[in-house]
Amino acid sequence: MKYKSYSDLSRDISDNIYKINTQNFDLIVGIPRSGMVPSYMVSLLLNVNCIDLPAFIRNEKLCKGITRDVGTDIVNSHDAKNILLIDDSILSGNSMLNSLKQIPTKFQGLITTAAVYSSHKNHENVDIVLTEVEPPRVFEWNIYHHPVVSNSCFDIDGVLCYDPSNEENDDGDKYVQFLCNAKPRFIPTEKIDYLVTNRLEKYRTQTEVWLSKNGVKFNNLIMLDLPGKEDRLAQPDYYSHKANFYKSSDSSLFVESDINQAIEIANRSNKFVFCVDENIMISPGGLSRFKNKSYLFSKVRYKLSKIQVLRTLYNSFKF
Repeated sequence: MKYKSYSDLSRDISDNIYKINTQNFDLIVGIPRSGMVPSYMVSLLLNVNCIDLPAFIRNEKLCKGITRDVGTDIVNSHDAKNILLIDDSILSGNSMLNSLKQIPTKFQGLITTAAVYSSHKNHENVDIVLTEVEPPRVFEWNIYHHPVVSNSCFDIDGVLCYDPSNEENDDGDKYVQFLCNAKPRFIPTEKIDYLVTNRLEKYRTQTEVWLSKNGVKFNNLIMLDLPGKEDRLAQPDYYSHKANFYKSSDSSLFVESDINQAIEIANRSNKFVFCVDENIMISPGGLSRFKNKSYLFSKVRYKLSKIQVLRTLYNSFKF
């Protein structure tokens, strides 16, 4: 599964700006909503006015700031003679064709179409393709609203809401308060197939209430069936709950916040994992968990803690 972030988008446009910077466009028209970010990026690189498609159709007056002069006498959008109509990506091409049909016939200027990402280097329904990205693909700006959500596993803490603080994570009254009032982080608009969390089963009611209150749609909630926090932390294999479920499911993506867990889940399941905190898509076998220093130190510390002599020494120094 290919993934593109805002950073990738900016770099891909910059690397391929030569495909459009010699054609003397005097107006960039973005197709809402996904086409607006690349349209503004292109317009700033070319120092050309930019407008969204509905405003262009209405022949609205162009707006600009006071810090930069684009060097043109265009007042209304239909005064442009040579426009670039741009979207973030193209697959079938229907969105681009529908956009072209909306442009009034009274506009007599030249229209060139472009897409930053296409499944092919050349696409019959667009004039310019900046770079090729084969499907399946998701972008930072649509990953929580993409149809892949309905065939995915999502963690809760760190993804749908922020992680509890050490003080809140007491497995008692403070933790219950956190579960009821956790601040939302990313709430998908699509229905999630599986929520797979290391939260304990005894907190199912509080978790379901929070999910309902925050508009999270889901089919299944998979929780950890252990008595308490100490049992959860003492698991001999902390990653098995999420990784094993994902591996046995028919889901095509797991969304996890922690990089160490994301690497482990990807390698064990042999499937893709999107890491929220690092904003990267981890392919199975693509990263070794021991390349991550914090993971390595935590793993070594965990192994050493199981040696009774060292554990006794540690406790004596601690107290």
